[in-house]
Amino acid sequence: MSLIRTAARFQTIEVLNADPTIDGLVQGRVYDSRIGVFDHREPVPVIVVTTEETKGEAWDRQNGGLPFRTSCDLVIEIAMNVVAGPDDQQVLGYVATDSELEAYLDLIEERAIQALTAGDTAPAALLREHVVRRFGKLASQRFATDQTGEKLAIHLLTLTVDLFDPPADDIFDPPTGEFAALPEPLRTLAPHFLPGLGPRETCQLLAGKLPAPLPPPGPTPFAGVDLVLAPQVLDPASPPDRAADLAAGRTIGLAANP
Repeated sequence: MSLIRTAARFQTIEVLNADPTIDGLVQGRVYDSRIGVFDHREPVPVIVVTTEETKGEAWDRQNGGLPFRTSCDLVIEIAMNVVAGPDDQQVLGYVATDSELEAYLDLIEERAIQALTAGDTAPAALLREHVVRRFGKLASQRFATDQTGEKLAIHLLTLTVDLFDPPADDIFDPPTGEFAALPEPLRTLAPHFLPGLGPRETCQLLAGKLPAPLPPPGPTPFAGVDLVLAPQVLDPASPPDRAADLAAGRTIGLAANP
C-alpha cells in the first residue's frame, strides 16, 4: 500500500511536466520529495512534490485489514523569487516586481490543479485511471520572505486524494517483465517513465529488492475416487446407510484411490 504514494508522486511529476505552461516556466525543475530548502542561488520557479499524511479505513466495519479505503495529502510546493539586476532577464522565470511574482505563482498553481484534475494528457489519464480515484479537498497556503536579500515566495498546494486499491495478482497469470516484482499501480506506470531519469531508475531499484512473482501453479494430478454402488430401498422411512450397505455385502462395485 505504501508504494502507491511513490506512484502518486512520480505520476504527478509526469503530469506537471506534460503541461506546456508549467514546462515553459519550470523547464523540468519538478522534484520528488526534495529535502533541501529553497534559496536565492538557484534558478526558479521550482516545484517539489511530496506525499504527506496517509489515512486508511477498512471498507467493511465487521472485517478489518486490507484492503483499506486509503487517502493521502498530495503536496505541491511552488517556489519563486524576484530577480532584478544586470542580465536578470536571462534568468529562467524572470520577474521584477512582487506583483509579477505572485501572479506567476498563481498561474503555476492554476495550471497544476487543471492538469491533475482535468488534464487530457496521457500522463494525466494514467494518474486518474490507476492512482488517484478522487480529488477530495484542496488547500493553498502562501509563504514569503526577504531575509536572504532576495524576495522568495512559496505557494503550498495540498490536494487530499483518494487512492485506488491495488488489485490482487492472479496466481494463474502472474505478471512478467522488467517491473513484474513491483506492486500495482507502480508496475503499470514504470514502463511509461523515460529511461535514464529518476522515476524509472527508482522503479528498477525497487524491483530488484522485491521477490519475483511465483510461477503459476501446475495442474493437480487426479488421484482417484472412492465409489460405492448399492441398491437402495425407495422408502422415505429408510434413508440410505452406507455403513449398513457395506456390512451387509450389498456393494455392487468399489473403486479405491490408488
